[in-house]
Amino acid sequence: MPLRPQANFAARVAAIALVVLGTSQATARAQSSEPAAVEIARRALDAVRDGWALASYDGAARVRAAINLRGAGAQGVTANLVVDRATPRWRLDAAGGVGPLTLWALPDGIALHVPPLGQYARRSGGGLARMGGKASGLDAEVAAMRARLDGAYTQLSLAGEETVAGAATWRLDDRIEPETTASYWIDQRSHLPRRIVLDRPGRRDVRVELAYGSSPRPTSATVTLQGQRDVEVRVTPTYEGSGRVSRVQVVTLPAGGSPITTDLTLDWSPAVAAGFFRFTPPTGATEVPFGQLSQGALLMAAGALGGLLPLILGAS
Repeated sequence: MPLRPQANFAARVAAIALVVLGTSQATARAQSSEPAAVEIARRALDAVRDGWALASYDGAARVRAAINLRGAGAQGVTANLVVDRATPRWRLDAAGGVGPLTLWALPDGIALHVPPLGQYARRSGGGLARMGGKASGLDAEVAAMRARLDGAYTQLSLAGEETVAGAATWRLDDRIEPETTASYWIDQRSHLPRRIVLDRPGRRDVRVELAYGSSPRPTSATVTLQGQRDVEVRVTPTYEGSGRVSRVQVVTLPAGGSPITTDLTLDWSPAVAAGFFRFTPPTGATEVPFGQLSQGALLMAAGALGGLLPLILGAS
């Protein structure tokens, strides 16, 4: 069962490194995992938890992400996403090529307002709001992974030693599900992940390269989605004093295509006005069926933002 991260992009990047070590629920084989591989995995989990300051994300009850997309098809999109993780609820205000529009995801339903059309729509159900929920916290997820490694986990093996970006590493192979192997290259000095590869027959393979400076937190991550048309995603984070990410630049480059650049600025304790998350039908606007309004404005926003919203909100 893969790690389901909290409502922020930084935690999603952390999940890339955590998702393999001790998370599989595949059927146990007769033999046990190699003791050396298990010990390396334990130390890697500890290094990511402590070095990446994961506990600092759990303490934030609310987060704001200011989003700026530019490049092919992005139409100069800007957006402001505020997530109240405890309730849970969130609000997205988008402008540029997809707006202006506002989407409220609340515990009891969804509301959408498109001012240029003078229309709004509502729909019951709180499933979308739960995408921003706080869940159990990253520390608890790491503890659960450690517990699996300490138990009868049988899928992990030590595949050898290799050099990655000048660093000596151990390679761990993990059979996370039938016909799917996750391989991790763990730095022998820091126990931090240097490379992660998911081999998934019939689906896109995933390759992640992590770079470090003098800090245990990554200075960059390059994610390659391999398939008939490769897509490269370059992630460059900037950190605040607590160790949390304060800014992220994401450059998405499809093979043979033009790059799309996304800049995110994160505020981990934003102040919002009273009633910010409350939806009140706008004066003079006409209510229309939700499907009618969302097929145009909302789908346009989702297309421009691409996979960004699931990354921020922690969706699988």
